[in-house]
Amino acid sequence: MTWRESAVPSGIALAAALAPVVSLAVSMAAALSGCGGGQPPLASPAAAGGLSPRQVLERLVELRQRADYRAMEALIVTARRHETIRTLAAVDDFLAADRDLGSYVRRHVSIGASLAIESADWAANLEIFSRYVEFRGETVEGDSAEVTFQVDRRLPLKVARLRRVEGVWQYDPGPGYQPELPAAFHKLARGLRQVLDDLRSGRLSAEECAARPERLVEEVKLRLTPGVQMLPAGARE
Repeated sequence: MTWRESAVPSGIALAAALAPVVSLAVSMAAALSGCGGGQPPLASPAAAGGLSPRQVLERLVELRQRADYRAMEALIVTARRHETIRTLAAVDDFLAADRDLGSYVRRHVSIGASLAIESADWAANLEIFSRYVEFRGETVEGDSAEVTFQVDRRLPLKVARLRRVEGVWQYDPGPGYQPELPAAFHKLARGLRQVLDDLRSGRLSAEECAARPERLVEEVKLRLTPGVQMLPAGARE
């Protein structure tokens, strides 16, 4: 069943529609050149040279949580970094828009309505960048390493791969990047912000949405449709 054919989606349905894209987004290759709030990179090659494979992944998680994308560059293999960071930045833009809208709806509409529209549960399934991730162990063979990790305490354990380049361990997300992803996620974020702007301005009545949560869900679906249509075709099924 496609997005356009589905009934009015709950938050779970929105998550199901977007989860394949998120899994792809973090198993591919990407980095946003020059992004990072104007601060100098914290993870210089010299500093990164003393980090173990597991510590590299922990540092990447920390930097991503701060949206310090430029500092992540030295810790991702060159061939993958621009696409990886570009896509992560776009996903984070969408997650921020989702949080802002959900927070406003909880305060000014109802908790039930916010639960019906929030899509961020799938942020728990972003591989090493998942919301609840624990790194368990590492194996090193020459200039290759594997780090096992667990997402949300679920089994089986997953494996992240790294390569040592000029003495520095770098994360290799692997192939699979699709260039449509960043623009699509930014478009999805803009759609959610349009809904938030409509609620704040009164163009979309908070009182009506409280009485009829499906009205809000329909509006979210409408605003997300342009971004969803930009996603790779397989992710919309």
